[in-house]
Amino acid sequence: MLKVRRTRDEMRWLIRAVVGVLLLVLMGTAYQALETALDGQRYPPPGRLVDVGGHELHLHCSGEGTPTVILESANIGWSLYWTKVQSDLSSLTRVCSYDRAGLGWSERGPSPRTGRQIAKELHTLLARARISGPYILVGHSIGGFVTRLYRESYREDVVAMVLVDAHHERQFDEEEFRKFIASAKTAFPIIGAVTTLGITRLMLTLDVLPPLFAKQEEEAPSEIRPMLRAGWAKTRYFATMADEEASLEETSSQVKRSGLLGDLPLVVITATGPTWWPDMPKEVDLSQFRHTWLNLQADLMRLSTNSRQVFAERSSHFVNFDQPEIIVDQVRRLIEIGRPTQLIPAIGYFVPSYEEYSREVGTG
Repeated sequence: MLKVRRTRDEMRWLIRAVVGVLLLVLMGTAYQALETALDGQRYPPPGRLVDVGGHELHLHCSGEGTPTVILESANIGWSLYWTKVQSDLSSLTRVCSYDRAGLGWSERGPSPRTGRQIAKELHTLLARARISGPYILVGHSIGGFVTRLYRESYREDVVAMVLVDAHHERQFDEEEFRKFIASAKTAFPIIGAVTTLGITRLMLTLDVLPPLFAKQEEEAPSEIRPMLRAGWAKTRYFATMADEEASLEETSSQVKRSGLLGDLPLVVITATGPTWWPDMPKEVDLSQFRHTWLNLQADLMRLSTNSRQVFAERSSHFVNFDQPEIIVDQVRRLIEIGRPTQLIPAIGYFVPSYEEYSREVGTG
């Protein structure tokens, strides 16, 4: 009899626990849905939504003139990440930032989220919004892959390119980079599930920011910080990043097949600050990763016979927050040259090895 009573008590406790968990899940999901809807009212898109065939993308253009500067974000970024860069450049020419599908104010798009698919959607976006070329493409991180694939398919539209601490197609050949990406692939789906329950939003509301967010917010203009938090807290944010990361190796293969850039004016901006990524996985050897990344960055110079490299010496990977003036200055030079094919005679270039760079700035 005592055993039966104990079994019944255990069952009641288990049922109560399950019901409690379900209630917490329902409350968290409802909180997430309600606050997401309220954020939509608090922070309307600064640009406009354009249908690109089954889903809408957010496009924000400012300024007037030609060529048009197109800003392509990192995997974790969207149009807000270019606020300072766009503001400064729009006094010189027309500048357009946008949100890839699933990020910022854009709706989610079809899978897989490869670079070629994203470049195709960007072309459709610009065409339907009547934003004609010529373009100077500025690609940050994974955005560098997108700009290169865009130029492969629509080369007549592109007159110059700036790669901001951009990915390299051979990065998956490097052990430390594979460790870095493997960590992200594992983390994003988990954080995405937590975000669905409103936990990420609650942490942001309580000012409990993970190092990755805290580092970006630290250098971001104060007026956009609430909007950044709203974007990070969206359910689709981490799901989209997970989708893009899942397709990253395929995107890298697509870029390998895209070929060189000929004599296209190319500027490679490389972050060389003391902290490249604020919460680098413990299994990654920081020294070896830095060595690998700087050599890959230098190798990007060989994409064009008309190239130069610039070092952002105080920047993490987020150059557009840490030292946006460097990006502005390099794009301004391309605009002011008038005929960008004169970049090398006007400025010159060199391709440093990691060892040469280390001796020059004392990072070795």
